[in-house]
Amino acid sequence: MAAQRQTSRLLALALCVAAAWALIAVTTPAFVSPPRAVSSSKQAFAVDSVAQAAVLGAMLTVPEAAHAANQGYAVLQLGWAVFIIGLGPAVLFWIYFNKPEIL
Repeated sequence: MAAQRQTSRLLALALCVAAAWALIAVTTPAFVSPPRAVSSSKQAFAVDSVAQAAVLGAMLTVPEAAHAANQGYAVLQLGWAVFIIGLGPAVLFWIYFNKPEIL
């Protein structure tokens, strides 16, 4: 029986090492070198693109602001927030009292 436990521990360790090695192999090429020094004209363009992104984000939130002025929409948002936030503890309590063996 001790040999079987030793084998399963070694197998689990080998599986963890292989998974870590595979994760390292996949994520290493994901990192890129930092950008080189850019000239002042390109840097001004980068600032303009950031400003454009900010303006675009503000424009995309305008329709939501129109809905937020409606009282029914605010109540709907609040109701969903309470439901979603309360759902996690409710499920945990149900599992604790009805199926404690899966915790």
